[in-house]
Amino acid sequence: MVSSALGGAILQSNYDGYSRPGVSAVPALQDPLNNTGSPYAFNYSYSQANLYTGSSNPPQIFPPPNSTGTQFRWLSTVTRTSNNTLIPTSGFRFNITSSGLSPGRQVVNWTLTIQQFNCKNCTSVQVVFDFFGKITPGTNATYTLLNGTAVIRTETFAATGEFPAAATGRCPEIFCIPVTQYIGHNLTLSFSFGWNATEVLGMSADVGEIEVASIGDPIPSCVTSVACHLMQQDPSNSSSIIHTTNISSVSYNNTMVPWRIEAISIYYPVGYNVTQIRLNNTLVYHALPEVPLETEHCARGTACKESLIALNITDFTQSAAIHKSNITITSTTPNSISELTALSGGLPTRFFTSGDTIGIKVVNEPSIVNASTSLQIGTVSITFPSALSIATTPIPPTATGGVYNFTLPSDCGFNGQLCARDWNYSATFTSGFDLGTKSGSFRIDSLRVSFIGNSGGSNALTVQGRLTYGNGTVASGVDATLFAIDRGTPINRPVTVEQNTISSSRLYISNVTLVNGVFIQGQPLIVLFTVVNPDMSQPYNATLTIEHEWPGPQPHGMSVTFSLFPGDLLSDLPFNATGPQTYKAAILFTGKGVQVKLSNLRTLSNYMNGTMTPGTSPVVPNRPHAGLFNITLTSVLYNSPQAPASFILTPLYAYVSSSLAPSRYLSPSNVITTDSNGDFSATISSNFLLGAKNMTVVLLARDATGIGLVNNLSTIGLTDSTILISTTDSIGAVARDQTVATTLHLKSNSTKITEVITINLILEGNGMSPDPVATTDLTIGPGESKAVTLTFPAPSTIGSYTLTFSSPEYGGPLTSQTLRVAILQSNLQILIPAAIGVVAAIIVLGVYLIRGKPAEEAEEKTKTKPTPGSTKTRPAPPNPPSKSLTRTRGTEEQVE
Repeated sequence: MVSSALGGAILQSNYDGYSRPGVSAVPALQDPLNNTGSPYAFNYSYSQANLYTGSSNPPQIFPPPNSTGTQFRWLSTVTRTSNNTLIPTSGFRFNITSSGLSPGRQVVNWTLTIQQFNCKNCTSVQVVFDFFGKITPGTNATYTLLNGTAVIRTETFAATGEFPAAATGRCPEIFCIPVTQYIGHNLTLSFSFGWNATEVLGMSADVGEIEVASIGDPIPSCVTSVACHLMQQDPSNSSSIIHTTNISSVSYNNTMVPWRIEAISIYYPVGYNVTQIRLNNTLVYHALPEVPLETEHCARGTACKESLIALNITDFTQSAAIHKSNITITSTTPNSISELTALSGGLPTRFFTSGDTIGIKVVNEPSIVNASTSLQIGTVSITFPSALSIATTPIPPTATGGVYNFTLPSDCGFNGQLCARDWNYSATFTSGFDLGTKSGSFRIDSLRVSFIGNSGGSNALTVQGRLTYGNGTVASGVDATLFAIDRGTPINRPVTVEQNTISSSRLYISNVTLVNGVFIQGQPLIVLFTVVNPDMSQPYNATLTIEHEWPGPQPHGMSVTFSLFPGDLLSDLPFNATGPQTYKAAILFTGKGVQVKLSNLRTLSNYMNGTMTPGTSPVVPNRPHAGLFNITLTSVLYNSPQAPASFILTPLYAYVSSSLAPSRYLSPSNVITTDSNGDFSATISSNFLLGAKNMTVVLLARDATGIGLVNNLSTIGLTDSTILISTTDSIGAVARDQTVATTLHLKSNSTKITEVITINLILEGNGMSPDPVATTDLTIGPGESKAVTLTFPAPSTIGSYTLTFSSPEYGGPLTSQTLRVAILQSNLQILIPAAIGVVAAIIVLGVYLIRGKPAEEAEEKTKTKPTPGSTKTRPAPPNPPSKSLTRTRGTEEQVE
């Protein structure tokens, strides 16, 4: 085996030579590909040792080996460093090969001479050796170190199983015993193996690599202020970093009798790979006949903190004392920056628009993974071309990197020189132990819209314009959609599409609804769809796929699939027991992808989450755009998918900037494509344009690379109000079944659109259900005022009713008024009391003329005999004739 107890003892010393305070990070040089590393990355120490073997220093073995039922044999456990051959008798193995032996013991004793050390920085002497094996019942193994008869240390292993037990140290098989106080003495190292009459065969113990060694303390590679650790990117392999370390003033002495081995041990960080070592320009490692005394390359994720190469210096120099030699170590580490990505809204992309926030994601993986975080921390610097004038600020120290945001120029610069081209950028990580550097590129471009004209029509509008790129070139072949929204109205208008293909035997989607077709970043789009099972005898399960598409529609490989089956998270099945079921998909655009939360309105508290696949072009959450979803439902019967599947496309949605929120969805145009000059003309023809308080028409466009319209420039084609101001003439009380006329006055606020509507007159109230009693058509031009008179028969039941003028094209009521139905119409109610008064007056007058004086006497009598309880008779005031006659009739009635 290519190892030695000496090297193991060095490792077991747990030196952490590069963990020195204040050396965790080194400022970057001007050249990011060449940096100065920590002077404590590499350290070295001197060691002296004598190896004890069965031939050079034979042990005492008693009783003689290989007695009945036991076996003793020599092993070659140490490699001769000069020629890479094994050294005979550098270890041994003892076995019990049969059971039922008489109690006995095998003892092997070595006499060790403890010499005075004389190597640089050496301060102690140790006895080191390997001792391990397997104990069976009735057996044991013991080592003992003695000074004469005084025991320095002893340990017996009698527990069944492997020994020694697993230890926290990195070399559990190696024992190191300090013996500095015994310099000048001969010590006895004794190995004893015992058994009794109940022993079980299979006991085994190995001993090897017995050495007396003196190990020096680590010395930093740099003893002066001169840089001795340089890091640079490998010019032939960008993923590799080359470290060059110079150790100067190395001294050693090959005439150190009686020490037969002198070693220089080089310690280096975990994660480094030493490829070459030169001693005074002579290659000493590797690809030579000579091999290191010890190599220990620590693995990632272990407790090991330093790797080691121990060189037997006597292999490479003549017997002499040499001072101020130089050792040059070449090693490599991975480029610590493993990923460098440009992000928009958290998603990777190469394409950006002017004024965008660009996020630079740096993933750094320090090579010294087993070291403390303070040693892994370094500095990240990100560099952009000076022409972009991107403001940067110092990045806090980090070990793993992060996402760093910068703002791109708000326009394309003079003559558009910043747009329609690629820009390179780079990131560099530097610490005392690692160097990472990586470069990438991104493209700045933008779409700009100039609106040329607009016009209105019958419940329609048309907008003309032109799209250009930021550098002024025409944007031909670009897809765009015109949306009309009611800006500032927070009430949603759901938009539903019905299924055209209905199955009679398989599950199908009967309709799909956009609840909020206009939404902004941070808000989910709510989609409802209904699943119908036409054959209730079939216990269908289903597979549901929701796929995002660009307008066209244009699929781009971005989808998520849910399995609907008994026992799923929704708890909504089976389909053959509950009838049609409506599902809700809440779709959110995020920096981690398109997130979908699926639920069933019947079991709304249950839901399933899913993330769409990345696709070929991302849906960037901070970019306004238009899109739609393709919802596909595959019936599954007895675990077998049924064909064909049912699918339905949602209406187009409008994902807008926050300045346009809240808004109510009105209507989109068809998808348009700019011509060779970048020109377009789009028409929106829809009754949903009517009744909008602040109708705003916006353009959403996206080219094949994902470049969209610049956020900080207006994309509004026109604004208008399509509200109709409505008033009515008052209606008095009407008689039952009377023909009633009512007049509606309308004034259009629109400046563009001619509104063509149907006006329905709805009568309801007093226990009467809404009843359309009259209807008419009306066309009202921009800014016009018109009056509409409708007639209808009054209800047969007296009471109060509501008359509502409503228009389906307008989206509901225009205005309303109250209708009061009485026994007689209102004008007759006034005339009848007047007529009665006139007749009464004539009668009274006739009586007066016939009776004359008696009437006067009666009147006088009345005046002199007041009514009981009264004290005074008030004379009637003068009134118009009709009122006077009436009052006279009243007086006469009192007399009678």
